[in-house]
Amino acid sequence: MVRLLMFLFGKDYEECKSCQTLKEQLDFEREEKKELTKTLLNILQPKTVEMTPVELNPIQQTGGTFARRRIALEERDRQSAKILSEAKYIGKPDIPKVDESITKLEEELGVSEEKGA
Repeated sequence: MVRLLMFLFGKDYEECKSCQTLKEQLDFEREEKKELTKTLLNILQPKTVEMTPVELNPIQQTGGTFARRRIALEERDRQSAKILSEAKYIGKPDIPKVDESITKLEEELGVSEEKGA
């Protein structure tokens, strides 16, 4: 009670040992909580790494690229057209050349050619 009155009148008073111990423990816990909070915030924040600036090369104008591609496409089209034109004879039977000697032999043997097949 005396301490309360001295505190109210603003006079110096002597604190008890248990109050001092409680204040020290409270200060210790507060500091520990601050350190844990800082550690957690450092873990959650991404680390920034500073690098030296790199010079970017300007984009080069490539005027011939489309022309070269167009030429290659045209050449490919020419080759595919050539293959298609040569392929129209694929799958058709060969037309045999009729020799006069063969016709003479057939006449001699009496073999006649069947037409309309």
